Order: sequence, then structure tokens, then C-alpha cells
Amino acid sequence: MQLFFWFSIILLAFASFAYISIPVFLRLNVNVSNRFSASQLPTLLLASCLGLGSIGLYAYIGNSALLTPPEKPIVDSKYVAIIEQIEAHLAKNPEDAEGWQVVAPTYLSLNQPEKAFDAFANAIKFGNSNGKNWLGLGKSNLIVNKGVFGPMTKVAFTKAHEKSPDDIEAMYFYATMLQNNGEIIEAKSALDAFIATHKYSQEQIRPLTQILDLITPAEVDK
Repeated sequence: MQLFFWFSIILLAFASFAYISIPVFLRLNVNVSNRFSASQLPTLLLASCLGLGSIGLYAYIGNSALLTPPEKPIVDSKYVAIIEQIEAHLAKNPEDAEGWQVVAPTYLSLNQPEKAFDAFANAIKFGNSNGKNWLGLGKSNLIVNKGVFGPMTKVAFTKAHEKSPDDIEAMYFYATMLQNNGEIIEAKSALDAFIATHKYSQEQIRPLTQILDLITPAEVDK
């Protein structure tokens, strides 16, 4: 592929050179036969620079890979087969909460947030209203909304924290949601209470302390 691009760029460079310079050579000067006049010299130099410059430019920044469309993530065929089996099962058993709970995180990991949102919603709807599913529902909705915390994410992350009060990730998204909604005092209180009542290492609670670092005393006093 790289050889093909080099061949193409050189061919185009010489074609542009010929297109500009050949008429100059063919045009006969009345006073000086078979010789180009001084006025034709800039045109010839321009043609030479155009051809050589295009080759040099390609050598400096050229990359045929830029024209190659991005490849989709490669998923193992066995993995795909399992997903298809679960989907076929859910098509016949749409109220199987366990099935939706199994496939929902898979959709999320495969960057299919719309499918993940629907799957988490069905898992909750049909009986598995646990913290993990509410957290997944909120994360999926957050991705679909391109990082915007809306009413659905507020409900989802609040439920996730209520259902899994000891889960750090649930606490993180709950506090982040409160902070983004302007509920600074509530966010700080929730974080302080969580850190005080749980024996996690400094590394484990670092995401929570980073949120606290962003909350200034002035914001709390408002």
C-alpha cells in the first residue's frame, strides 16, 4: 500500500510538471527559435517546485494510513455467539430479568450504551432492582447523553447509592451527580460520611477525595 502511494504521488508530481512546462517548451519565441524567453523561466521554475515540493511534502507528512477507515473493535467469535444466544433467548423470554442482567454489562463494555440502557432497564423492570443494575442504567444514560447529568441519571445514581451504600463506584457517581446538579453541600456530606464509616485504603478512596478537592469552602458556604 505504501509503495502504491509513493508511485501515485510521483506520477502526479511529474504530470503536474509536464502540464505546466510542456506548453512553455512548445511555444516558439519569434526572436529566439527553440529557446525559452526570460519571461518563461518563472513558469518553468514553478512547475519544477510544484513537482518536487509535492514529493517532499508527502515524504514529510504523508501517511496512507490516514485514508484507512478506523477498524471496529475485534470481538472473539465465541463471545459473539454467546451474546447471540442470550439475545435469542430474550427474544422468546422478554421478561427474564436474569438474562437482561447478564447481557447489559456486555453491551456497555462493547460501547453500545443504547442497548445497555434498555437491557439494564428491563432487568430492573422485571425484578432485579439492585444497585449494580441501577448504576449500569445511570452510566449508560450518561454516555448516551454525552456526559450530561439529566433527570434519569439523578434517579439511577440515587437508587444505585441507596441499594449499594457500601459500593465506592456507586458513591462516586452519586456524589458527582450531586456536584453537577449544584447540590454541593449534599455531595460533601455524603462523601464525608462515606469515608468516615468505611475502612478503605487511601488508594481506593482517591476518586472520592478528588471530588472533595474540587469542592471549595466558598461553594459550601453558599
